[in-house]
Amino acid sequence: MRFDLILVITIMFAGFMNQAEAQVYTPRVNNDCLPDYTKPSRFADFPAWRDLPEQEKAVKIWEFLADYETGLYPVQGIYEDRDPGPAFPFFDERDLVKVLNVHGHGYCGLLSPTLDGIFAHAGFSDSRIHNMDANHHCITEVWFDGGWRYFDLDLRGMLYKPDGSVASVREAMTLPGLWTDPPRKIEPFYPLDDKTRMFDSFAACKLTPMYHWYKNGHTMDFTLRPGESLTRFWYPQNRWFHFWPNQGGFNIEFLTRKFEQEPRGLKSKHDGWSRWTHGNALFTYSPRLTSGYEDFERGAYDHANVRLSAQGLETARQGKAFATFEVRSPYIIVGRVHELDRPEKIDDGAAVSYRSLGPVAVSVSTDNGLTWKRVGGTEGAKSDLIDLTQEVLGTYGFLVRFDFREKSGLAELCLNTWGQLAPVSLPRLLKGENRLTFSLGDRYGYSATVKEIRLNLRDPAALARHTVSMNADYQPLRHNEKLMGEVVLKVDAKPGTKIKWFTAGGYFHTYPGRKAAKTANAIYYSTAGPDGPWKEAARSRVPDWVVHWHYGMDPDVVLDEPAEIVYLKYVGDPAVNQIWVYAHCQGRTESNKNPIKVTHCYEQDGEIQERSFQFSGKSEYTINCETEPVDRFIRFELPSRPASK
Repeated sequence: MRFDLILVITIMFAGFMNQAEAQVYTPRVNNDCLPDYTKPSRFADFPAWRDLPEQEKAVKIWEFLADYETGLYPVQGIYEDRDPGPAFPFFDERDLVKVLNVHGHGYCGLLSPTLDGIFAHAGFSDSRIHNMDANHHCITEVWFDGGWRYFDLDLRGMLYKPDGSVASVREAMTLPGLWTDPPRKIEPFYPLDDKTRMFDSFAACKLTPMYHWYKNGHTMDFTLRPGESLTRFWYPQNRWFHFWPNQGGFNIEFLTRKFEQEPRGLKSKHDGWSRWTHGNALFTYSPRLTSGYEDFERGAYDHANVRLSAQGLETARQGKAFATFEVRSPYIIVGRVHELDRPEKIDDGAAVSYRSLGPVAVSVSTDNGLTWKRVGGTEGAKSDLIDLTQEVLGTYGFLVRFDFREKSGLAELCLNTWGQLAPVSLPRLLKGENRLTFSLGDRYGYSATVKEIRLNLRDPAALARHTVSMNADYQPLRHNEKLMGEVVLKVDAKPGTKIKWFTAGGYFHTYPGRKAAKTANAIYYSTAGPDGPWKEAARSRVPDWVVHWHYGMDPDVVLDEPAEIVYLKYVGDPAVNQIWVYAHCQGRTESNKNPIKVTHCYEQDGEIQERSFQFSGKSEYTINCETEPVDRFIRFELPSRPASK
């Protein structure tokens, strides 16, 4: 079996004060000619549209996201929730950063809120999506120049009126000439459809305006430790992709045919609409575990009763001994798909290989160490390889723990995982001089690692693991009002760290129309204790044009002082239905100065070329391509670190 995989692992030692000096936090490269996809506000701040008048800005953003080279493509939804329940709002993952960077695709009910969210980050005063009943479609509207304007990212369309302004969806439903005899043609212009039939399908619809169906919270943050690399490929590396065909009412036979076309896996449902299919990410972590290197002490997540020797990581004395490694990836963990209708056959997505010094038990956790599952081990000094794919498939991280008996330990370790990515998000090289920028740090410039908590409230056991107190009518199988009342959650920092900032989000129920003002959902936080005092993170401000009951709310909160524990109080008034928390944790010291190697691999005139650079801080550099290049991969590497003398 083949196990080339992607894992982001964080090992913390008792001497954690040194760890941050060796890790590199959130390295990224951006081409000045392309927007930065890693954060919606960075994307919206791209100079090509940042300072344009509102109509020109909206059109430019839509054109870019509908473009063959730079845009998202239509196909199935994004199914990350293992138990989505019967509700359409919960079927798909609508996090903006995930859509732009991890998946790069969707259908109308996912692409329209993505465009809605990007318009919001671009500074437009109001935006929304509409569900259309008769034609089973969903579109985006944004407010500018005194009116609503219609944009369609799924069907690749918009309409101009004779005065040169963009039409609203109401006008698209009542003015057939905008379709059949457009005063200004745009490309693409609904290339698959008869214009009269398109108008008729719109005219027959009832509109359901919906608010804030997108999510914020996921980030592209990750760390590299000594002995770790991340390689990101523009093109599929065989069969690794996220696939869940049996949701959303799609034509499974059609999707199966598309998926089986080469390159096998995700691709646009319309030929010629996108240059891209899906790409892959590969994290490889192979720390040196002997006393001659600092990799372990500068990388481990948690440990007890172990020491480094010339042979490796050993138990120090009698009693409990363990070492825990964290896998944290900004890309969804995927496996090798052998048969589209046999998910139990998916493998090669995540694996741990090791050589033990004695008896060892290996366990994995996907809930930050609250629960563990034994996945293997050895009875003596032995090499072993464990496929973790079925345990961690579809997640963004996990913990691997080695429990040692007396006179045991690890001589060698390698952790690998595959992820899926959206190729448009990578720093592509273009013909001519490419001005590139290497940067470090998260969206606030901090050196931090991410702890993620995602709670589908259909699972009361998962909620209970984080709950401190609850005063609510909680019915997990209730369709759209799962938790009515208050729940207080406890969020711990990772071992040896403190929480510097966090995103606290949720999907909520709202009163519609003129009753929207009565909606009083809220999120509060406290660093003092489970009883407060509480500070407001977010409170409902739902517009009165809303008809549907579902919406999201997810603010960032930067703490004045880092905290080991943050308490969150969610108020469901009328109700909260899903919860997500991303806690960004800092070590006791901050440093991002360790030199990192960056390698661009690309093909030019049929020849493979590699250009490597070394950076220890923000830097600008250039790569000149005399002809059109074909990108292959970009790699970040942090070498093992010899012990200080």
